[in-house]
Amino acid sequence: MRPMTEADLPRAAALSRLIGWNQVERDWSLFLREGAALAIDDGQEALVATAAFIRYGEDLAWISMVLVRPDQRRRGYATALMRWAVESLCGTSCAALDATPAGQPVYRQLGFRELWGFARWSLPHPLPSAPGVRRLRDSDWPAVLALDTAAFGAPRAALLHDVAARLPQAAFIAEDGSGFAIARDGARGPQIGPVVAADDITARGLIAAARNALPGSAVLDLPNARPGLADWLSRRGGEVLRPFTRMALGDDTPGEPALIAAVAGPEFG
Repeated sequence: MRPMTEADLPRAAALSRLIGWNQVERDWSLFLREGAALAIDDGQEALVATAAFIRYGEDLAWISMVLVRPDQRRRGYATALMRWAVESLCGTSCAALDATPAGQPVYRQLGFRELWGFARWSLPHPLPSAPGVRRLRDSDWPAVLALDTAAFGAPRAALLHDVAARLPQAAFIAEDGSGFAIARDGARGPQIGPVVAADDITARGLIAAARNALPGSAVLDLPNARPGLADWLSRRGGEVLRPFTRMALGDDTPGEPALIAAVAGPEFG
């Protein structure tokens, strides 16, 4: 195992694609800039295995990208990499992650506990537009960062600015300043999120605006606590692809999950 470097980004992205995940090199680079990543490397086109974390202030870190190439599984790599991440974050108030069903029992053995769930949705069709939202402007950023900090519970300006810059045509804010939506590109298609809005009407307007600004199909990670949005997406052709469970080691994750209409993605929280 060794620290990942910028030179590894193409092969880290190749590992993501091989496993069927959506990350591109720019996603991976955020971990190197805002956290750390570890790699196991045998010189092939895709890395053998990886793990990473990103820090959001002093009290919260997000563990993700615990990936193992299919031909190298069942050799203990994932467990070893997770132990590195947990040990690296010793002293951090909360280390969190978003687990697949397969990963959940592994993380539970390491002391993580379940908090709440969400599901990845495919949005193959445009959604009905609604009034009350407009495109994000530079002057809106203080409001966006305040909304996200209230919902997520920790500062992550670097992440949000990076995401919004990648697909600026899909960045929207509620006209009354009560919510926002941004999106980013992905290897398998664009992803909408985070979306912050306390009420479903505002959330629907923001999600529809972002979705309709994107070509092809998009994905969105919707908390299970927003059944009204789930019903709305289902009736308009949305399909659930896979579930995730938010888990934490140490303190519970901060913030107010009820404000979250779409998470940034399991890699970023």
